[in-house]
Amino acid sequence: MKKLLLSLALVLCFTAAKATGFDFCLGPKIGYQTTTLSLDKTSIKSDFKDHFTAGVFGRLTIKNFIIQPELLWFRTGSVFDFNIDPQFNDGVDLNPSVTLTQQRLALPIFLGYQLDGKLVKVRGNVGPVMYFNLKQEQDVDCEGGIVNMEDLETEDMTWGAALNVGVDVWKLTLDISYSFGLSNIFDDDDLDWRFNGREGEIHLDKTRQNMFTVTLGLKFL
Repeated sequence: MKKLLLSLALVLCFTAAKATGFDFCLGPKIGYQTTTLSLDKTSIKSDFKDHFTAGVFGRLTIKNFIIQPELLWFRTGSVFDFNIDPQFNDGVDLNPSVTLTQQRLALPIFLGYQLDGKLVKVRGNVGPVMYFNLKQEQDVDCEGGIVNMEDLETEDMTWGAALNVGVDVWKLTLDISYSFGLSNIFDDDDLDWRFNGREGEIHLDKTRQNMFTVTLGLKFL
């Protein structure tokens, strides 16, 4: 409910701004997320299927300066690999991994500058990103050992920062952004494990997600 109210507030603010003479546009967008940009059709098709994203965007332009909030739903899957020192488990290298699949909402708010042409507009902007966790599935592989699943609690909200470049042709808008994770996904730094009667903890660090987001939008207003 809070996210819905926030989205409605943003739309109302921008609608009011347009009435005062500022340039404003609003529309839907779809795309995909990827860890590596590629022009390979097979790779793009796979990312679009497995990491699809969709949502809405708004853009307020004051002269050449822009404010562009977005609200995007997306699916993401990540594998986090960890290592337990073999000296603690009879020389066996367990190499546990955690596969995390999530449905999330992203709320980036970009600030930037736009170059206007007759048919083409080019943009560059930066801004913070809030991520909200909606649903998730997780699986642990410990190669014969046991990892305590109860320790795998994730944060309901995480923070990031993003760089974005975009181009408009008529009413079509293409954006490519790269987001840096600023907070860890897991809310507990330690994961309990057991193997052959021995037990210990794995320290989870650097569980932050960095990703590219490629979207194509249509300006309705």
